[in-house]
Amino acid sequence: MNGNGNASQGVELRKKSSVAELLKNKFLVSPELLEFLENATQEEINHLVTSDEGALVLNNDSGNLMNRVEFGINWLELERSRVLAEKGHKPLAYSSLIKTLGSEAIQKAGTASSPHDSSPVRIVSSYTTLPNKREVSDFVNYYSVRFKAIQGILSGRPELNGLKQIGRLREGDSEKASIIGMIRNKQQTKNGHIVLEMEDLSGSVDVVVNKSRREVMSVAQDLVFDEVVGVSGSFRNGTFFASGIVLPDVPVREPKHSSSDGYAVFMSDLHFGSGLFLEDDFRKFLKWLNGGLGNAAQREIAAKVKYVLIAGDVVDGVGVYQDQFDELSVKDVRAQYQMCADFLSEIPGNIKIVISPGNHDAVRAAEPQSAFAGDFAEPLHKLPNLISVSNPAMVNIDSSDGFPGFDVLLYHGYSFDYYVANVDSIRKQGGYERADLIMKFLLQRRHLAPAHTSTLILPDPSIDPLFIGLVPDIFVTGHIHRTSVSEYRNVLLINSSCWQGKTKFQERLGHNPQPSRVPVLNLRTREARIINFGR
Repeated sequence: MNGNGNASQGVELRKKSSVAELLKNKFLVSPELLEFLENATQEEINHLVTSDEGALVLNNDSGNLMNRVEFGINWLELERSRVLAEKGHKPLAYSSLIKTLGSEAIQKAGTASSPHDSSPVRIVSSYTTLPNKREVSDFVNYYSVRFKAIQGILSGRPELNGLKQIGRLREGDSEKASIIGMIRNKQQTKNGHIVLEMEDLSGSVDVVVNKSRREVMSVAQDLVFDEVVGVSGSFRNGTFFASGIVLPDVPVREPKHSSSDGYAVFMSDLHFGSGLFLEDDFRKFLKWLNGGLGNAAQREIAAKVKYVLIAGDVVDGVGVYQDQFDELSVKDVRAQYQMCADFLSEIPGNIKIVISPGNHDAVRAAEPQSAFAGDFAEPLHKLPNLISVSNPAMVNIDSSDGFPGFDVLLYHGYSFDYYVANVDSIRKQGGYERADLIMKFLLQRRHLAPAHTSTLILPDPSIDPLFIGLVPDIFVTGHIHRTSVSEYRNVLLINSSCWQGKTKFQERLGHNPQPSRVPVLNLRTREARIINFGR
């Protein structure tokens, strides 16, 4: 009796202490959360009371999610949805949301690295967007968040001496000054100079890049609307004259090498359901992966494959482009995902499959795109070795004792079309045939879609999932149906191939696909090769 009484007193004291700590951190606590605190472990309580997620009221739902979900959730929107449900507005939407987030949390918990897992995969970031009406203020806050994030990178650059807010520039800064701003407008004068209208949170200013400064001019010519850069120079007569332009860029780091022997395979644009799906080629790939195709060296590689990472456009979808319906062999999107699951189930079970969506998939078109939902893509979720993430997403693979693993950034690449059309250095050096230049461009901007019109954006007022905060070891994309492997500042740049023949839409655009090619990376040596399974 005394032992049980002491235990009960201990639980009560722990609850009171936890509630006091939550209130101290400016959380409000609902009565039902007391039940959660009573049954929670000390580790769960510690995580909860130290969280800075910013939920207004904690109940059982948010308490459970906060301890199980580590990726992007807008807790303020979750709270709004709960309040609406309690008032009788869209209660099913809230319950469905909690169910979806909970299932993703369970999936993520199952993918955490363990000492007994020879092919660990850890989800670093996979974005989940909550349903909510978007206001103009959401876009304003979204771009403010982006600006501050990139400003934080640029502020420490030694090239930006005498850094000032734009609104505080004075004529006395005519000798030397630096600013950080977002590009609102860009024009070229009749004399060949470039004028940038740049703004920060304090004001705006015209920045003149003189054509005689060739190095600065070459950088300015490739600048796009809405990207954030630093500019050094002088301020005279209300105008800033640039002597240098600094991009946020990625730092040069030591390349990583895995401590174990193994390979990763990179794919995208499978387009299951398309009448132009290259089934014979894909079956050759599966046969190779199962050890039944290739020479001795190729079979040895297949036996050591540990990961298959797929960067979007898993199915061809329905109604994605004009006259697509006539080119479909499977005209129901659910049947397309069943077809996809049937093929992917032939990948050996010891190989981890990481899969993210693209613009052809049955998710919303706006980025970030959430991971595949259970309604359309339920067959995929039944594959025990498959991990579904958002677009974009960051995963860590192949970590072990003494090795932190590779951080892999997956982005399908819908924004690529804009930069091929609007960035001179990319267009003039090959356009769609130079995925390496597009990927380098985005890394230099530390953003996957720096120009607002380069992709459809779902603005989150608290986070920018397209911002490249953590510098990846491997950057994987698709979308343009080409294959390339390159390197920039020790970041491996891999653009995957496709498994679809040339469509009429691609013919009109002048695209030249390179189907059925598979980039394969040796994780120990970082040596990459491309295996062609085409005819």
